[in-house]
Amino acid sequence: NQRLQWQQFVQGITAKNLKEKITQFWQSYYQSQNQIRRIATIYAITVLILWLAGIVLYRLYYPHITLQEAFYATAVLLLGGYGDLFGGVEFSSSQVEPSDHIPWWLRLFSLGLTLTGQAFVGVLYALLTDALVTSRFQFFNSRPPIPQRNHVVIIGLNRLGQRVATLLQELNQPLVGIHTTTLDQNTLPDMPLIVSNATEALTKVNLSRAKSIVLVGDDNMENLEIGLMAHAMNPATSLIIRSQDRHFSDNIAPLFPYAQVLCGAALSAEVFACAAFGENVLSLFHLSEQIVMVTEYKIEDGDTLNGLLLSEIAYGYSVVPILYQKYSRDNYSLMPWYDVKLYAGDRLIVLATSSSLQRIEWGEMLPRLWQVQIEKALTTNAIMYGAQEIVLITGCSSTTARQWMNNLPGVLPIPLYKHQAQRLVRELTKIQVLANVIFIGQGSSSS
Repeated sequence: NQRLQWQQFVQGITAKNLKEKITQFWQSYYQSQNQIRRIATIYAITVLILWLAGIVLYRLYYPHITLQEAFYATAVLLLGGYGDLFGGVEFSSSQVEPSDHIPWWLRLFSLGLTLTGQAFVGVLYALLTDALVTSRFQFFNSRPPIPQRNHVVIIGLNRLGQRVATLLQELNQPLVGIHTTTLDQNTLPDMPLIVSNATEALTKVNLSRAKSIVLVGDDNMENLEIGLMAHAMNPATSLIIRSQDRHFSDNIAPLFPYAQVLCGAALSAEVFACAAFGENVLSLFHLSEQIVMVTEYKIEDGDTLNGLLLSEIAYGYSVVPILYQKYSRDNYSLMPWYDVKLYAGDRLIVLATSSSLQRIEWGEMLPRLWQVQIEKALTTNAIMYGAQEIVLITGCSSTTARQWMNNLPGVLPIPLYKHQAQRLVRELTKIQVLANVIFIGQGSSSS
């Protein structure tokens, strides 16, 4: 990929944009995190200029020597050969005067050539040593290759970024991380990693085919700047930007509707507030501009959830039960049936907003505004099966349900939630019991 980028860069150079291309190259190279390479580049340019200047000066002062002799004489000086040329030996036995006749300024310039050349050789050795050590380190600590498509790009692998990466790996999501420094060998060893600044790294992570970009750095403005750059390179990818300032995120979010600007402080405040209710908030996420929390309940005597059906909890408190585990049992049910009744010792995990958790804490259920009217049972067995369905869906006793079914037609005296009543009517219809839903609130009725 890097070789292809170089070819495209060189092929795009024309006489009109030569200056612009040179400036662009130097700016991108100057932003590199490798200080030795920048110094080596500067030294290489300086040595080349001094080499050309030495050739010109020796040709002017010694017009009888050839261009080739001037070229090699300057090269010898740059390689540390000042003593060879100015140690009392003639510069060229046949055509040049002895070295004692060389003016002081040319001797000083020649000494400068030697010193500059020696410094450049030292930098070159440092560059080769750095490349060798880096290659050996990468060999012994090799990471997986960068994904080609449908992957997540995480920029900034601080503690939060590492946690996000760990969660994505647990969900089997392909991802690649970008960080300014090398991570510890034992930190996310199975994650592809690019050690560079974000500006350079964005060209190496197959951004055009990435699924989303997550910026979790500690600098708000840097996150925003990198996010805008990434969006310009791939407008179709999802963009998630971390903010540490609530006012910053509130002001920035309307300006960039294509990005999700999440304030960690605000999210943490919601979690702490919910934890103050005494419940265990396992996780949280945004949905339709609301924070939805994954909350765990362990039912105890006297709890507002004790003795309720899951349907009553779901409709009465506006939550979604996603896991139920009966007391003293190891197995659990995901997305459990709403006919389950909770007892002390049971475990329940729900999706809920902060207002729903507050209603659960205070025991303030939404009003039940619906009832079921039963006309008749078409068969004898329908009476028995109808009583069973009433017990399951309403939670009343079996004796009470049989009494209602033996005295038809009639209206069940238990008020229900709308979806609860509609479900009971559907189940009764399946077993040949004619029933309909009636609205007992103000203003209207439904059947």
